[in-house]
Parts: sequence; structure tokens; C-alpha cells
Amino acid sequence: MRGTSPSAGWRIVAAATLLGAPTLPAEAAGVVQDPFPGLRSELFVNVTLIDGRGGPPRPSSAVLVTGALIRGVGTQGSMVVPEGSMVVDLSGSYLLPGFIDVQASPRTTEDLHALVAFGITGVRDGAVPLDLFQARGRGGFGEDPAPSVYIGGPVLDAGGEASGVRLQSEAAAIQEVERQARDGADFISVSPNVPAEWLVGITRAARQADLPVWADRRGEGWLLALRAGAAVASPLVSGDPDLLPEAERDGFEALAAGGGTRTHADWLERLESHGPEVDRAVTALLSNDATLAPLLASAAAPLECAPDTAACASVSEVERAELRAAWPRVQALVRTLHGHGVRMLVGSDAPRTTDWGSGFHHEMQLLVEAGIPELEVIGMATRNAATALGQLHERGTIELGKRADFLVLEANPLADIRNASRISLVVIGGRAWSLGSDGRWERVRFN
Repeated sequence: MRGTSPSAGWRIVAAATLLGAPTLPAEAAGVVQDPFPGLRSELFVNVTLIDGRGGPPRPSSAVLVTGALIRGVGTQGSMVVPEGSMVVDLSGSYLLPGFIDVQASPRTTEDLHALVAFGITGVRDGAVPLDLFQARGRGGFGEDPAPSVYIGGPVLDAGGEASGVRLQSEAAAIQEVERQARDGADFISVSPNVPAEWLVGITRAARQADLPVWADRRGEGWLLALRAGAAVASPLVSGDPDLLPEAERDGFEALAAGGGTRTHADWLERLESHGPEVDRAVTALLSNDATLAPLLASAAAPLECAPDTAACASVSEVERAELRAAWPRVQALVRTLHGHGVRMLVGSDAPRTTDWGSGFHHEMQLLVEAGIPELEVIGMATRNAATALGQLHERGTIELGKRADFLVLEANPLADIRNASRISLVVIGGRAWSLGSDGRWERVRFN
């Protein structure tokens, strides 16, 4: 996102000039007495609307914002506009819901601002350590502009270096689920360190409390988590032996003891994207109405970083070449799952394996390169994410009554998904922001 001004993306026009016939009574011109006195209204007009609901873009649209909410969506001339509204002409621009990163762990105001710079107005933190949760709870943090941060509770963890709730047994994990349910959690986050054999008990306890489980399975237990009833599973390149043909499992498990990128490449080389094992995964996803967060940018991180950086220091050129050669199998697997109607989400895994914001956009680009249309990828980054978080009533689409969290883009993201990062305005809770040329956030006031 770069610095903007009214001459670079929008301009203010008088309501009477836009609506025409200033000599007519206000009601005839489409202007009515403000039904929300004390709240300022802005009418964004002449914009192509991509509303996140899956339909085609709608040119010459208008979006009315009053306070923090969307109070009208339609075509120019069809809107009933409160008297005194400020009209913002967005000719040549594209308006769409704010993005939601379902896998990132911001800790500071700087982290949040970096996400907002890439149009991320909501983020799920699924790796909250116990001490941070005790200090902050589920409340938001940081200075405006900041995305909404969704935290279920401290992540269920195990092992000697556990950062979440350190669990020693399945029984303790079940008790923690029950405790978080009593404490008001909206979902349960499970780390990769939790043994696969605990997953059935964890998901059963969560289901009894009507809480979805988000299972991060980097290794074994990916398919088991879905069969047990996890609502969201990640990542796609999991290394789970259960997704391999039976004849390939023993050899892979012998290699897997070494871990690292070679394991991913070997796993991919053994994978059959149209095989019966993948069919079973599709069945588990669809029958449980579950969702997948592929985290492709995380898996591809060794292919993107410079060899002399710390992130790639442990990856040899041979390992990198093997992963690059196996990457078409990742794309084939994505197409198989998408073709069967599996719902997917967009997550960056920042800062673990990608950078703030840019990792999210790289994830969208990788999904498009795998064969998913740009419009559907935008739906994954907005509507699907809001649905998975239980927030579709408030965000994820541009609709009447929803929170006014949206982006204004300079170019069409359906022509090139990279245009989704060409952001001229970020609107959060009805407040518009732009990033100044000095790198500081500026509140945009349309008056």
C-alpha cells in the first residue's frame, strides 16, 4: 500500500451535484432526513463492487456508510442518502471486503499495522502462548488502525518447548477444552505438538461444548483430525503418512524421522492426488463440513527466500530443487480438493514462515496459480474466513448492516490477483485510513 490523496483514487463531490436536480426537494433528489442523527454518513460512488458473495463484479455501484456500519448497497441513483452525507467519487476503483488472515500471530502494534497495509482487517491468532493470553485475554490491542484479532484461548500444546497450555496427557487436554469453553472461547486451537492419539478426545470434548477445533497438523494426524471432527485443518502439505498409498508409507516414515524440507518433497513424490487416500480426505472434509487452510506460502517458503538468509540457512540447494520439482503435485492436490467443493481459507503463517501481509498475498497468488479463479480466492480470503470464525453476520461480505471493513483498490484483482495489494484506502469500522509517503498511517476525513 502506498501513500494516497484525493487526487489519487478518489475525490469529494457535493451530494446535490452527484444526485442531480439541486432545485428539487431533497426527497426527490434521493436525500432524506438522517435516520441516524449524530453519525456521519459517507456515500462511496462510481466504484466496481466485488461484494465477497461470489457473484460477478458490479460496476457503477454505491456503498453508504453511517458510523461503523454499511447502511446501503446498490447502484448510483437507487440509494436513499441521509441529508448532509459526504459523497466520495471512486471512479476507476474497486471496492471489496477487508481480508481475513486465518493463520498469523501478531504481537505488537507494528505487526498489526503491517497487516493493515496489505488490506487485512481481521486476523485469527491460533498460536497464543499462555502468558500472553493471561496478560491480554481475548481483547484487541495496538493503536489504530488495527485489524480485529480473534483469539479462542491459549493454544493446546505439548512437548518440552510448549508455548501454550503445556499438556501432559489426553485427559489434561480434555479438561483444558472444558475450561476454555467455560471461559467463553469461540474456538479451540491445537498445535502440531499435540500427539495425534489425543485428537479424538479433544474434538469430542469440543463438540460437546459446541466449539470448533482448528487443528494445525504439520506431520501425522491431519486426516485423523478431520475424521475426529476438526472444523478446520492445516496445512495442506502436512506430511501425514495416512494420505499416502499404503505401499509408500513405510519408506516415507523412515525418511520422515529427519524432518525438514526433504520430508515434504519425499511426501509429495509419493502422493497420488487422485488416489483413494486423497478421496478419503475429501470425504472427511465434506462429510464433517470442514474447511482447509492450505498454507501454501508457508510450504513454499524455502523456494522464495534467498539462500543466504537465516530462513533458508538449513535448506540445501538439493532439497530446494527437490521441493521445486515436486511443487506441481501440490497444485494438482489443490485442484482435486477444489474440484470436489472443499472450502478453503487464506492464511499466511506469519511470522513463522512468511512476512506480515506479503505472505497472505503470496498465498492468494499460489492458489490462483494452482488453478482456482481469482474471484473464488477472494471469497476464501473474506467470506469463507468469516464463516469459519463464526463472524459472517458481521463481516466477510459487503452487505446492509455489516461492519464497514473494506478496501478500495486501484486496479482489478480479478484481472490479476496481485492487484489485490494495490490499495488506496483501508476502511475499518467506518474509518478510512491511508499510508503516507513517510510510512505513517493517516486518517482520511472526507470533509
